[in-house]
Amino acid sequence: MFRVHGTKIICNGAALYKCRFHCAGKNNSIVVSEGAILRNCKFKIKGNNNVIEIGDSVSIKDGEFWIEEDGNRIEVGARSSLCGKIHLACTEGTCIKIGESCLFSSEIVIRTGDSHSVLNLEGHRINHAQDVNIDNHVWVGQRVCITKGTHISSNSVVGTGAVCTKSIEESNVVIAGVPAQIVKRNVTWCNERI
Repeated sequence: MFRVHGTKIICNGAALYKCRFHCAGKNNSIVVSEGAILRNCKFKIKGNNNVIEIGDSVSIKDGEFWIEEDGNRIEVGARSSLCGKIHLACTEGTCIKIGESCLFSSEIVIRTGDSHSVLNLEGHRINHAQDVNIDNHVWVGQRVCITKGTHISSNSVVGTGAVCTKSIEESNVVIAGVPAQIVKRNVTWCNERI
């Protein structure tokens, strides 16, 4: 365990290579579990009481974890692989949860908020941040964008270039397009080409 500007970093049998930490605030923690391997990852936390939790045997290359404000959480489930240039951003006390045994390609963006305010004509903000949940065993293709309030159910595939703006509550589907929608049902996937 070590600390970076009020952030406790716990590595329980994990390997971190060329990772960078830019942290400001109090009572923040980054927990990287047994067997996880992180390469060239960036962690930026600006706020208090935030948590980043990386599960057992996770592999992440070129991941960027970005948290602003208080009470946010990013979780990556056991045995998931994030293969390159992944941007995960949480604001306003929200959560990004990635399940177990997921596979993410590269150039993927997942955001719980918009970073700027959209107001109605009465001056009230209408674009508050919302959680993003990705269930177990989801394969996310290259250049996918997953926005606030999205839930993707287990055993699904998100096609290359999809923009996910709403929840897909059905499991075992392929979703694709802008905005993403179900294009095939009754499927699953595996890491091996068979």
